Amino acid sequence: MAGALTLTLVGTMLLVVPPTRASPGCPAGCTCSLTALGCQQLRLRSVPRGLSHSIERLDLNRNNITHIGNNDFAGLKNLRVLQLMDNQISSIERASFKDLKELERL
Repeated sequence: MAGALTLTLVGTMLLVVPPTRASPGCPAGCTCSLTALGCQQLRLRSVPRGLSHSIERLDLNRNNITHIGNNDFAGLKNLRVLQLMDNQISSIERASFKDLKELERL
């Protein structure tokens, strides 16, 4: 009986406590799903590192990103939508978007 009660309590806690958003591939402060990453208004100065290669949408609007480097989007072969509005971008390296073969909207 005690084992069943413990199992029930643990199961209930798993349902009530939401998963954290900061996990591998999901930078702190961002909202993430399997195919989308939202990092708006976080005062980011650069593109976050270690992004999940499965994302299709990346929203970096309203940050303080100043530079886009050659490796910032490396490996994001499924990315279809990249949002960079309202940043302070002053330089973009030549091969920054080379891996983004599926990109439909920038």
